Amino acid sequence: EPQLKYSLPMIGADLAQVEGYSGDGIKVGVIDTGIDYNHPDLGGSGTPGNNADFGSGAPRVKYGYDFVGDDYDANVSGSQPDPDAFPDDCNGHGTHVSGIIGADGDPATGHARGVAPQVTFGAYRVFGCEGSADTEVILAAMDRAAEDDMDVVNMSLGDAFATWPDYPDAAAADALTDAGTLVVCAM
Repeated sequence: EPQLKYSLPMIGADLAQVEGYSGDGIKVGVIDTGIDYNHPDLGGSGTPGNNADFGSGAPRVKYGYDFVGDDYDANVSGSQPDPDAFPDDCNGHGTHVSGIIGADGDPATGHARGVAPQVTFGAYRVFGCEGSADTEVILAAMDRAAEDDMDVVNMSLGDAFATWPDYPDAAAADALTDAGTLVVCAM
């Protein structure tokens, strides 16, 4: 049964961590369903709903924005974004992705450890609790990640058309790359 604790040795991340490569000083933006910034393996206190675990006073998830709110779904006619300042995750996908990237828990005690356990996160929420996002929202999140000076941007969006070179998401990813941001996409 696949588990995160077995993946680090399979990809050599455990050796990189032993050599001192921990992600310290690197800012990773996750454009997805948000991040559960209260999760203890992502730097939070473990107290649900604690917005103090996000932003300037937070240890790990210091940047981000919720562009859509819980009820937004681009596939539902009339659905409108309801943005706010707290990119919390009610779906779980963005938190899962963030855990792979940089969870800092101890697997020996049942917690998760990611590839770069000392990165600083930016959470850019473009999905509601269910459904899809649209290009306008995704582009706004990419712009915000650029403004926040993310070193890496991860987008696990599931959009087959976004790989077309002329598609707006792809063009924006090229612009981020040209500006010095590593863009990682799973389509």
